[in-house]
Amino acid sequence: MKITKLEHSGLVLEKDDQKLVFDPVEFADTLPKLENVVAIIITHIHSDHFQPEKITEILELNPNAKFFAPEDVNAEISNLTLVAGGDVAEIGDFKLEFFSKDHASVFAGKVPCRNIGVVIDGQVLNPGDSFDLLDSTKPVPVLLVPEVAPWAKISESVEFIKVAKPKYVIPMHDGLLSKMGKDIYDNFLKGICENIGADFVPMLPGDVFDFYLK
Repeated sequence: MKITKLEHSGLVLEKDDQKLVFDPVEFADTLPKLENVVAIIITHIHSDHFQPEKITEILELNPNAKFFAPEDVNAEISNLTLVAGGDVAEIGDFKLEFFSKDHASVFAGKVPCRNIGVVIDGQVLNPGDSFDLLDSTKPVPVLLVPEVAPWAKISESVEFIKVAKPKYVIPMHDGLLSKMGKDIYDNFLKGICENIGADFVPMLPGDVFDFYLK
């Protein structure tokens, strides 16, 4: 399985020449042409994760691709399937287990919108804009960790890693960071990974992480 990082929280997960695309938002308008896409997954409606024109571009190249999003996405885009925590889907060679319900609060007591996390093939966990897990008693080997956000503190990212107990940690949601800020936040997450015996895998847009897990 192979992960290619896009910008911010965007990524492409590839297996057997089939691709899943997550949150394809490009701040610099540099989204590459993506072919062999079987599904697009949007974790929530905020514009740093969901831009309808990007979904349309991908579907024009991949007209049979499915589009999964939480229930408050009311976009007029083809192939849309609304999902919630507890739903399971098999698309192409991938198994998707959806979890979570709400976006993490920016202001106490206020939920900004719905949010879905997803575990892919039991190997990769993407929480979207939350620190939720599918099952805290069953570690998922590859954990995508929100690094910086109006709703997050670095101490919460660190605790998320400690609870999840992954083998690999990939920092995401980093589009708000300067290079200097990225280095600082990466060092915090790298430190906790070293403490728990996980591998820290920092990625820039275009970087690829190729892994095989039994």
